[in-house]
Amino acid sequence: MSAILVVTTLPDPHVEMVKKHLSSDANVVIFDPKTLALSGGFTLSDAGLLSTLDGVNPTSIWYRKPKYVSDAELEKMGIPKDLISAISSLHEEGFSLISEAYPESLWVSKPTAIKSASNKLLQTLIAKKIGFRVPETIFSTDPVAIEGLRSRVGDIVIKPLGRPFATVNGIPSWFFATVIPSSQTMDYEGLGLTPMIFQQLIHKLFDLRVTIIGNKIFGCKIVSDQVDWRTVQSKPDTLYTPFELDRNIIEKCLLMNQQLGLNFGAYDFAYSKEGEYVFLEINPNGQWGFVEDKTGLPLSKTMAELLTGSL
Repeated sequence: MSAILVVTTLPDPHVEMVKKHLSSDANVVIFDPKTLALSGGFTLSDAGLLSTLDGVNPTSIWYRKPKYVSDAELEKMGIPKDLISAISSLHEEGFSLISEAYPESLWVSKPTAIKSASNKLLQTLIAKKIGFRVPETIFSTDPVAIEGLRSRVGDIVIKPLGRPFATVNGIPSWFFATVIPSSQTMDYEGLGLTPMIFQQLIHKLFDLRVTIIGNKIFGCKIVSDQVDWRTVQSKPDTLYTPFELDRNIIEKCLLMNQQLGLNFGAYDFAYSKEGEYVFLEINPNGQWGFVEDKTGLPLSKTMAELLTGSL
């Protein structure tokens, strides 16, 4: 019996999408740090073997979206406030040991590779080296440098780094890419605390989401009237259609994934009015279910094939 270890926190719709394409003898084992911490058991031997797999080496390990017990949850459990920071760190460190288990199995993808590939500067350097067109970009807290960029390129886009999520007035909010016209005066107060991405605005015809699963690659054309299509991702007038990619772009994407040590990647491009693919970023562990839902592209079937070693 084959085993697929999935490191995630349930519910996870992507896991259910993939399970539909697995044979009846495929044993999907979920490693959920939050659930195990609250109501389960966890033992990892010094050989890197997980007790729940009973000595079976998994064919693959799919590192999805694991969550850890939050500080608020620890507080509700009665943990003294002075200890919450320490307990939180110890909890995440302990359950993160799974990231080095089963080195001979196929990882989609290794957490260390995902973390490294999430670095926007590294992405930019590799993309330029491979030969992608990349908008002029700086990562900065310096108003002088930012104004210098604006004087060279005109309109710019500001993007946050990290996980830009906050609850504002009780409403969960994400911070997306924002256009700053060349005519607008910028307020730089507080910028020193958090460097941002400042990037030349690309005047585009449409966006492209390129999803790589193993050695398979899928293009999705996204048409919206926003600089960041994620702000209108679920709106009915945001259009998604399969898109046939140029061979040159396919080869570069596969090469970039290889250089980043990834078995999966969700790439974002702007297709400019000049007919160029312009690299914006890669999410090394991005969501893809919406692409399949909107276009019918066989992403979950392909992921099932990769995880079972039949791709």
